Amino acid sequence: MEEKTMVNDILEGTKSELTCYQTVINETENMRIKANDYADS
Repeated sequence: MEEKTMVNDILEGTKSELTCYQTVINETENMRIKANDYADS
């Protein structure tokens, strides 16, 4: 396997993991916002 292909595979995997992590952070933040809205009611 060529070095360029291996690097691209690693970068793709890293990007995918970061995207997943970002989704989890956004969902957690949304849950906090919703919880605060209920607490304020």
